[in-house]
Amino acid sequence: MGILLNPELEHRIAAKVQSGRYHSPDEVIEEGLALLDARDAEPKSSMGADAAAISDIIVQIGGQIPEEAWSHVPTDLARNADHYLYGSPRVSE
Repeated sequence: MGILLNPELEHRIAAKVQSGRYHSPDEVIEEGLALLDARDAEPKSSMGADAAAISDIIVQIGGQIPEEAWSHVPTDLARNADHYLYGSPRVSE
């Protein structure tokens, strides 16, 4: 099978061969495909297998806040976030 490459790709492959690290264009392409195969075999999550869900992180941080501190959180915080952050007028129910 013949592959037609645009001039930029041909130049990049030729530069890799000229560097002396690869003996042929086929070797450059084989290594590139091996890297793609390895990437495709990884878990789909871009965060990695060890990454925690954001909800788990929020629960963990919330657990570090003393119980009495929660009584100072306004009950209308979500609805009136602009009021508490920027001093905008409160939104009533």
